[in-house]
Amino acid sequence: MASTGHRGDSEKREDEKRKREEDCEDGSKEMKKRREDDRILEDEEPRAGGSQDPVTSSPYPKFNINRFTFHQVLGRGSFGIVLLASVPRRNTYVAIKSIRKTGDNAVALRRERRILLEARDCPFLCHLYAAHQSQERAYFITEYLSGSSLEALIKMCGYLDINNVRFYTAEIVCGLQFLHGHNIVHRDIKPENIMLDKDGHIRIIDLGLAQDGVTSSNKTSGVTGTHCFMAPEVFVGMEYYTAVDWWSLGIVVSRMSSGRSPFYYGPIRKEAYKSITRAKPYIPSWLDADVQHLIKKLLRKNPDRRLGVYKNIRHHPFFNSIVWEELEERRAQPPCVPFRAALENKYLQWPKDTTPLHPVAGFSYVSPSLARISPCLLPRALCLLIHISAAV
Repeated sequence: MASTGHRGDSEKREDEKRKREEDCEDGSKEMKKRREDDRILEDEEPRAGGSQDPVTSSPYPKFNINRFTFHQVLGRGSFGIVLLASVPRRNTYVAIKSIRKTGDNAVALRRERRILLEARDCPFLCHLYAAHQSQERAYFITEYLSGSSLEALIKMCGYLDINNVRFYTAEIVCGLQFLHGHNIVHRDIKPENIMLDKDGHIRIIDLGLAQDGVTSSNKTSGVTGTHCFMAPEVFVGMEYYTAVDWWSLGIVVSRMSSGRSPFYYGPIRKEAYKSITRAKPYIPSWLDADVQHLIKKLLRKNPDRRLGVYKNIRHHPFFNSIVWEELEERRAQPPCVPFRAALENKYLQWPKDTTPLHPVAGFSYVSPSLARISPCLLPRALCLLIHISAAV
């Protein structure tokens, strides 16, 4: 009986050992599957023809987001906060956009990430390096554009030289045609959303209000954007498509070339509505004749007759001196190169002993040019960003 009991214990131990081995094997399979699922959200190789990011060929390929150095707040808005950070051990800066998640903006966040991924292939759009989320916030890590905005340039100069206007407008055209070619409408084109990079080239930023899947037969709706730059069809609540961006470009060209808007340009939305939907644009007579004609064609109230939709804007006489192939490849010399930005030595005071929020699965992207960031290493850095942006 004792022998039988001993054999029973041995068999029981063997069964438990086999079960542990099976559990371990199942766990390894599950972990492998989870890693494979994570890779679905990443691009293993850069796209053919895509532009090169500043952090390409990093000699420190395994740095993680915890090792970014955060410097200062670049901007605040209704969306959240933008922070300036530097890449570990390299003189490379990035901008981190932190957006508070709400019950109704999940679709918008996924859309913005999707559009930013498309934008990587255009040298005139802001490029995304990585995207992550915590329980409360989404984070977009993009390139830092140090050349300031067109708005700052206009305020500093009053208005721009005609050759500068021509060059900047042509590069904006390239960016808009890329977006529209991918059925994306920006919906918030304005001088504040047009930046200069360190070489003096144009970059269109802030794709948070952009909408994809938009064509002349599949229009979108919603009164969105900045009211002084809204097209008439947006203001009156009609469905619209990519023509709204060409209207906004007309106002941007007027601001660059004359220092003023063709319509009411102030904080009162009702006045902007009356001016844009009813009045004729005011265009100074002293402007270059080709600029005047270009602005008039862009500001047609009928979107189907608006330049950029009705005809190819590149064929307008204002751009006769532009070599488009050279421009698209960024071989054209910018009219001016911004001074190297002197970063302010004002470091944020980071809080101590705060509990991190752990990342949530299902929203992750890492550019091929930015080394893989392990999810287990994210919480501490995300906690710091959450704490700083909680004051917004």
